[in-house]
Amino acid sequence: MMNLENSVLGKQNELAKNMLVVMIRSLASNWCFPLCGFASKSLSADYLYAIIWRTISAVETQSKLKVLFLTFDGASTNRRFYSLHRVDNEGIVYKTVNLYDVTRDIYFISDVPHLLKTTRNNFSNSFSHKHSKKLWRNGMDISWMHVVKLFENHCELNLYSPCPKLSRSHIDLVSYNYMKVNLAAQILSESVACALEDLYGQEVQETVIFLRHMNKFFDCLNVRSLSEGKNKRNPNLQPYVSVDDERLAYLCEDFLGYLVEWEEMVEKRNGKFTRNEKATMLLSHQTMTGLKMSVMSICASVKIMLNAGAEYVLTHSFNQDPLEQHFGLYRHKSGANSNPSVYEVQNMMSTIRTVAAQALPTKRGNIKCSESAFDIDNTQLPRRKSHRQ
Repeated sequence: MMNLENSVLGKQNELAKNMLVVMIRSLASNWCFPLCGFASKSLSADYLYAIIWRTISAVETQSKLKVLFLTFDGASTNRRFYSLHRVDNEGIVYKTVNLYDVTRDIYFISDVPHLLKTTRNNFSNSFSHKHSKKLWRNGMDISWMHVVKLFENHCELNLYSPCPKLSRSHIDLVSYNYMKVNLAAQILSESVACALEDLYGQEVQETVIFLRHMNKFFDCLNVRSLSEGKNKRNPNLQPYVSVDDERLAYLCEDFLGYLVEWEEMVEKRNGKFTRNEKATMLLSHQTMTGLKMSVMSICASVKIMLNAGAEYVLTHSFNQDPLEQHFGLYRHKSGANSNPSVYEVQNMMSTIRTVAAQALPTKRGNIKCSESAFDIDNTQLPRRKSHRQ
């Protein structure tokens, strides 16, 4: 399609700057497979639409696999791709009819770890950093300065810290820290909420409520194993085994209700505020839409899997961590070469397909890797027998 356009307009082929990789991931196992890659200089939603549906066609008709959901990050091209599936005046576009089986829907998911980072970024800019946000709800501010005050007064120099995981890296964000999911998760956590509530009380009530909602949201959509919830004594990390699970009701009713109510409060706030000023009182439109879309899609997908006979569902399988690890392997194999050619990427993709799970993901990436992948046997090898006579 791109070559046809270039030939009609008389354009020369341009040097690619990006590589789009489509990966298939199983919900019932740890299997994932980089299916194909596309080199491009800049990819529009129109081209992405054709690529994705061509891929779905191959998976559904040739591989005989059933596509349940598509996971993307929050890039503008991906958001535009979602909107291309809008029907009439539909609000949040979170699903579309599967063209290759009209009895099934395909759900759109905005990657949950990315959503957590963008939420933390919005929060960090509330009365701090870029000062682009002034988050407000129910007559009270949701301010990053509450966390800064907690850290500097009770955590940084105290022998006994109410939030032992908090460090200066969590508070003073720089470019690299913005990428780390664990830093965002440790800020938007129950421990920080409890410390704020215990030490500052009513003054920080809305910040505490916000942190608790985001903490439970991430826990519910980041269930990684059968035992983690039991080991950490956290029921939100238990696998989903029933369509009547309390967490599904919380996400669809309480969490989404919290976001909708927040929007209504800002809209009805007394005072002469412009549209832009009211926008600064909320999380960004892209983040709010992503949160709503992911909750509705994942909850629906979990119910579909359980009704289809799945023994349990791990919601960690709905994110794109394997793809992040995949690109980490590219960077690892490229060494000092930060600009690999298309041929080199194709060669690396073939290699990774071959070694599959034996490829070790980088430990310095922005996602948590399984520690079991790095087990090393230090048992001494038997000495070779001497052949001297």
